[in-house]
Amino acid sequence: MKPAYRSVFRELLRRELGERYRGSVLGVLWHLLLPLSQLLVLTWVFSHLLQARTQFEHLGYGAFLALGLWPWNLFSNAVSNSVAALTGNAALIGKIALPHHLLVDAKVSASVLLDLAGFTVVLLVLVFAGTPLKLSGLPVVLLSLAILCVFAIGFANIVAVLNVFLRDVAAAISQILSLLFFVTPVIYDLAQLPEPLRQAMMLNPFAAPIVAIRHAFLGLPIDWWLLGVSGIVAIAMAYLGYALLRRARPHLEDYL
Repeated sequence: MKPAYRSVFRELLRRELGERYRGSVLGVLWHLLLPLSQLLVLTWVFSHLLQARTQFEHLGYGAFLALGLWPWNLFSNAVSNSVAALTGNAALIGKIALPHHLLVDAKVSASVLLDLAGFTVVLLVLVFAGTPLKLSGLPVVLLSLAILCVFAIGFANIVAVLNVFLRDVAAAISQILSLLFFVTPVIYDLAQLPEPLRQAMMLNPFAAPIVAIRHAFLGLPIDWWLLGVSGIVAIAMAYLGYALLRRARPHLEDYL
C-alpha cells in the first residue's frame, strides 16, 4: 500500500470502528454477546436435545463448538459487513479519487479486529473453565485465522462489486453463508462421519482451517497438505476479488 493511502485506510478503519455501535448502549459488547448467545443456544441444542458427541474425550461440546464458531464468524461477519462497502460509499467514490479496495479492506479489517477480540475473550474463558488448550499450537491457529482472513478479503471484494450491479446480492449472501456454514465442520465433528462423506467434506477449503485450529489447541496432528491447499485457494480468491474490482472500477460510478 502506498504511503499516501495508508492514512486514508487508517481513517476509514477508525470510522468503521467508531460508527459501528455509535448510539448503542452496550456498544462493542454486542459483538461479543450475540455470538455468545448463539454459542449457548447451539451448545444446549446439540448437547441435550441431539446429544452430539465428538472424538475429543477431554473437550466438552461447548468448547468444541467455540473453537469452530468464532473462527467461522470471523470470516462470515467480515463478508456480510462488506456487501455494501461500495454502494454505501457512493458519494465518497464520486468525489475522491482513491483505490476502491480500501473501502472494502477497511470493512473487513474492522470486522476481523472485533471478532479477534471476541475470540481472545472466549479462549480465556475456556482456559479458566479448565479446557486443556495448548499454547504451543498458537502459530498454527494464527496461520489458520490468516487463511480465513484472506478468504474474507476475496469474498468481500467479489460480493461488494457484484452488489453494485445486482442489488440482490445483499439478500443472497446471507443464504450463501448459511449454506457454507453447514458444509463446514463448525457444529459437528468430521471424524464421526462415514469415510466417503468425510473425504468429500474435506474438499471444502474452509474445512481445513477450522479443523487445524481445533487440532492445534489440542496438540493433535495437523494436515499440512489440506491446510496448504486451503491457503492457495484463499490467495487465488483474494486475487480474483481485487482483479474483479479493478476491472469493474471504470463502470462503478455509472451504477452507484
